[in-house]
Amino acid sequence: MSLYFTARIRCRTVLIGYDNDGNRISRPANKTEFVEKVIKLDRILSFTDDHLFVACPHDTVEVWDYEGDLSKVKEHLVARELLIA
Repeated sequence: MSLYFTARIRCRTVLIGYDNDGNRISRPANKTEFVEKVIKLDRILSFTDDHLFVACPHDTVEVWDYEGDLSKVKEHLVARELLIA
């Protein structure tokens, strides 16, 4: 069974990979508006206070800003027994 998480997000950055010197290659997403999105939980790599890292196709990772804060995310996950606090 797949589990999903709903959030209002905007894409901040797309992390594409690394160059030959080991420097991260990224491009800004330049999104200004938040949109509501239903996200498959197994795509979320991590949450911080103001953004999350999401696994995407083609071995890329996107950094998304989200509305709210980490304490609300943790409450939501704990209530559904998806986080051990």
